[in-house]
Amino acid sequence: MALWIGLTAGLTTTASGAEEAFLSSSDAAALLTKTHQASSELRERTLRKAIASKTWPPGAWGDILWALSALYLDEQKDEANERLLFRTESYNDAHRKGEELSAFQPEEARETPWAYFGLTDYVRTLYLFRARSPHFPGRLNPKTEAAMMEALWHWVKTDSTVSGAALENLLVPLGTENHDLTRRPNHYLVTSLLKEDPLYCNKVLQDGHIAAEHAAAYADYFQNWPRQRAAHGLWIELGSDTYQKYSWPALFNLHELAPDPVIRHRFGLLLDLAFIEEAQISIRGRRGGGRSRAGYGKNGFESYKDLLYAPEKSPSRIHHSRVIETSRYQLPIAAIMLHHQAFSPDYPFIIRNRVLGELKATGAGYAADSALVNYAFRTPHYLLGSTLQNPSMTLPHADAGTAALKYGGMSRQNRWCGMLFDASRKQKICAVYPIIEQTRGGRPQHAYWTVQHKSVLLLQRIAPENRIRMGSYSTGKVGIRFDGEALQIIEDEGWIFASNTHAFVGVKFLDGGYSWDEKREVAWPAEFVHATDTSRILLHAGDLTSCASFDDFRKKVLGNHLIATPERVVYDFGPPADRMVAHLLDVDNLDDFTLPEINGTPVHLRPAMTWQSPFLQGTLGASKVTVTVGSHKRVLDFNSKKDKRLNPVPIDR
Repeated sequence: MALWIGLTAGLTTTASGAEEAFLSSSDAAALLTKTHQASSELRERTLRKAIASKTWPPGAWGDILWALSALYLDEQKDEANERLLFRTESYNDAHRKGEELSAFQPEEARETPWAYFGLTDYVRTLYLFRARSPHFPGRLNPKTEAAMMEALWHWVKTDSTVSGAALENLLVPLGTENHDLTRRPNHYLVTSLLKEDPLYCNKVLQDGHIAAEHAAAYADYFQNWPRQRAAHGLWIELGSDTYQKYSWPALFNLHELAPDPVIRHRFGLLLDLAFIEEAQISIRGRRGGGRSRAGYGKNGFESYKDLLYAPEKSPSRIHHSRVIETSRYQLPIAAIMLHHQAFSPDYPFIIRNRVLGELKATGAGYAADSALVNYAFRTPHYLLGSTLQNPSMTLPHADAGTAALKYGGMSRQNRWCGMLFDASRKQKICAVYPIIEQTRGGRPQHAYWTVQHKSVLLLQRIAPENRIRMGSYSTGKVGIRFDGEALQIIEDEGWIFASNTHAFVGVKFLDGGYSWDEKREVAWPAEFVHATDTSRILLHAGDLTSCASFDDFRKKVLGNHLIATPERVVYDFGPPADRMVAHLLDVDNLDDFTLPEINGTPVHLRPAMTWQSPFLQGTLGASKVTVTVGSHKRVLDFNSKKDKRLNPVPIDR
């Protein structure tokens, strides 16, 4: 359990000359205890609901989740073993008969006893309940355990390779990031069990190596994986509402189940870092800032986080995994305080985090020094955020004579940006954000690029690709959605202004007018030519800390100096006085593109810091990240091998 209660008296401090209204030491300690207790109770209620309800998802995946839930509660063990054995034996029989089985892919999940994304839970079940488990030994009966070991042998002997665990592959995912975290962590965990089993320890996998050699290679790999991510950027599929729920369970398994104590320790640090980062850029659990492979709205990962924060009256939702429900990991105090934080009125702050997503110039995989920044501006009443990028970067494609985008598909797919309005916990979160019209199969890619400085965000639609363009894919019109019944909307001098009383935003379509959909929720560009459209949209946010009222905000925005020509946009705003200059991206003439300028300086996409906010500080490439929340300070050292403050905590109940 990666947790340090390092509270000191009077949790207040000064940052940039402004006071933070953090909890006192005693109140923070009480909140920590309350949160951890409520989380444990919610996890158990969720498990009990899961075993009392119908199996979900249907099929093998649902059976695995049900069995893990029942065995963890030490209830209905006979049925759990029967379900596991039934799903496993048919798979083993097919292998024994030499039948052709499909490759291990999500669309072929029905051919495995765990389904594709259920593999992490299947392996967890074996680790927790096998006869020699240090956690809950003997809840699997011998026949079921033997069948599960055989099934995992059949899978891992063809899917794992020692070469795949080479350190040069730390940023070369097997497929997408969530697929990689379904496969590689289980390569390590499974071969670590097989190497200790007399039936399998001397068998050779298809790559010519035995299980012990695989396990040793992956032990080295996963000792280094958390350090790599802490030093250069945490996620490629950053903030994905679709795929986070598949990626995070692997981190929990490695933290709690890895045979290597160094791996357990460092993945505990990584979980702490990840949850602190989530908390600082989320409003009431909803993540803002730049995101990839993402949409807007409540999603599965938010309910995963609910299991840990356990908000009052939180329902017991049944999830795609039971890893968190059966985990004893608890949130660090820094994440809990940020989650509950009420920021003082005069303390807006900026988050600049490095993000993985730029492809290496040569060879496979992603560059450690990636020209992507997750930028967010947060005040007591809103969060405005986006991904800063260079949309003109290309690299040679494998096909001679062509070029390819420098950002990988996982990174550029369905990028999200926009504004979240903070409100009381009884109100629905409001949001204003771009919406992309999809025109063909597959999610939109490279649909628009953005530049942001503090409260101002500018985006430009990227014209579609053809044989000579490096443009967008599956991208029609780009409009702006105004989401939330609490939003008051006023149209004035070509601007659309919206407010939830405390926070405000102005939206301006810079290349012509706009038109509303029937519900008056989405504003679309009035003029649109699919093949050549490069329309630009400006968002300017504010709140009661910077303006006396909504009317005052509108007057200030309308009084700002704004010039939009076909080639560039110039916008002067403040206070303090700032100037943004952004040049048009022409996908036919990428060499002519220049990066936007803020106050005469080009946007810096490779800052020296990987983590830069009042709460997280870490230098690019360094193994240490400093956490500062009020007087609570902690250094996450990803070179360390053991947290001297803690003894290992077993998974028990």
